[in-house]
Amino acid sequence: MRSTSHFSSAHCLGLLFSILGWMVTLTPAQSEITSAEMTPVRYTVLFGDVDRHQIEIVATFPTEGATSMELMIPVWTPGSYLIREYARNIEAMTIEDPSEPAKSIPFQKTHKNKWKVECSGHTLLQVRYRLYCREMGVRTNWVERDFGFITGAAAFITRSDWLDHPHEVRFELPTQWRDVATSLSQIGSSTSNRRAKDYDELVDSPVLLGQLDIHSFEAGGKKHYFVNAMADELWDGKKAVADMKRIVEHEHEFWGIVPYQSYWFLNIASESGGGLEHDNSCILMSSRWAMKKRTQYVDWLSLVSHEFFHTWNVRRLRPKTLRKYDYSNEQYFPELWIAEGITSYYDDLFVAQTHLCTPSEYLGRLSKNIATVQNAHGRTVQPLSDSSFDTWIKFYRPDENATNSRVSYYTKGALVAMLLDCEIQRKTQGAKSLRDVMQRLWKDGVEKGYSQEEFESITAAIVGEEMGSWFDRHIRETAELDFQPFLDWYGLRFKGTNPKGDESKKGEVVGAKGAEPTSEGWVGCDTAFVDGKLIVKRIPRNSPADQAGLNVDDELLAIDDYRLGSDFADRLTHYQPGNHVRFLIARRGKLLSIDMTLGVKPSESWTLEIVPEPTESQKKHWGTFLKIDSMKP
Repeated sequence: MRSTSHFSSAHCLGLLFSILGWMVTLTPAQSEITSAEMTPVRYTVLFGDVDRHQIEIVATFPTEGATSMELMIPVWTPGSYLIREYARNIEAMTIEDPSEPAKSIPFQKTHKNKWKVECSGHTLLQVRYRLYCREMGVRTNWVERDFGFITGAAAFITRSDWLDHPHEVRFELPTQWRDVATSLSQIGSSTSNRRAKDYDELVDSPVLLGQLDIHSFEAGGKKHYFVNAMADELWDGKKAVADMKRIVEHEHEFWGIVPYQSYWFLNIASESGGGLEHDNSCILMSSRWAMKKRTQYVDWLSLVSHEFFHTWNVRRLRPKTLRKYDYSNEQYFPELWIAEGITSYYDDLFVAQTHLCTPSEYLGRLSKNIATVQNAHGRTVQPLSDSSFDTWIKFYRPDENATNSRVSYYTKGALVAMLLDCEIQRKTQGAKSLRDVMQRLWKDGVEKGYSQEEFESITAAIVGEEMGSWFDRHIRETAELDFQPFLDWYGLRFKGTNPKGDESKKGEVVGAKGAEPTSEGWVGCDTAFVDGKLIVKRIPRNSPADQAGLNVDDELLAIDDYRLGSDFADRLTHYQPGNHVRFLIARRGKLLSIDMTLGVKPSESWTLEIVPEPTESQKKHWGTFLKIDSMKP
């Protein structure tokens, strides 16, 4: 059944009386807000056109004698460092005085996300706008017949000078919806009326609406909620809650403090992925089939671990640059590898330490992360500190050259955190670890923030010696990561390497040494068969394709005058490394001939395994690392 798609004048008049009535009859808590600086902004969110993915928001702003007012909506949301231009989804914005609903008040757009309103002679301004909500992601809005997901930064216009004021929201739900799930505090007895102490909290509190599957559990003396949308009967909510509780309790123990009153895990089975952290909640996106496949479920548990760890690291314990959000501009900082990289190190580790995945599964996941970094040329180009700083222009905007030019502060940051944890343990004979650094950083920086320099200083104090050269190498330079101290400490090696020899000491450009290279010729480009055409999609730097002059988007037509198609990979098995070949290609419709010398495909194996005869100290370190009794896969 299609919902009513138009907001009629009768409906608008009814809404006006509803808003005015709400303003004077809400709850006793409202009457406590008497000072001018605590006057709330109030919103009503209407879902009258969900089939067209549109909602209407009506925001009411007291003028309190102001002659003009600047309104704004953020251009990005904390936790995801990319300018997303949320104002682009706003339609049909109007402003009026509720006492004169037929008379529009003129306003002027002064910036891409800001508006100026002259408000002399008006007590209240009512701003009404439609919002298009059809971008499935943890940082955006999505509304359809079955459910809705609202991201505060992407939805709510506010007064630029009232960010510290309370913001209250009333959701007028469609008849087929029942539940409102959010960490925003409830006003009165209705779950549809919510309150944020300021705009930061409103932005930081995503809202999931619809017919929801809601579970709860206690941990650390606090109430936690697990909310599922669109998962149908394919999710075992009780099992998911039991597993989440183990992770939650483990992270409580890690930090030694529970900094919230309640916490909400909002999970949408959107057939996509990703997560975003908030102070008292997180949004998770997954597949409704995730619990049916072991690897996908472990991925999801790792996502839970990751986003929940952010409750401390980056939500409350922030780099100094992020202590106060600038919703209209980028905020650059080099510490993102600490906020995300260290979190990414612990996410899989905590899943293993709570025995929700096996040691063998953990080694497989770690091996995959190492391969991701070591097989990307960008690690030799971009330092980790630059990767953090440039996230606004690079990380969320990958192109076909990304693997050649950048490194991820998530994956390389996780590996650097792992190596740092091991280095601290080695230098203190197991007495200290990265956990001690994070706890000290919390104690010193939770109120005032921290810098890269302060993080390094705390690490040096924990270790008892200067660590500047170590951080230079791993954070500010592009030197190869040295995995050998880590391997030796835990009794590990890369498959195909000698644990005592030179082969496994450091990561190399081509992968783990010792593995047998393939005997077939190697071109080195990624291709896709699209609409009957063999198209070049990616060219790693220094590969034979790169050296021969192939371009991304070239169409490969023939090799040595024989037609190519979907059998390209099989055709290459007939050639050897060192063979000279001639490709016929089409580049923007023009036929060209490209000569190439085929190379040796580098080994991509970075598979970790336990050494055949680990020492007693290695067994002890490994057992402590994964909280297990024996050194077995």
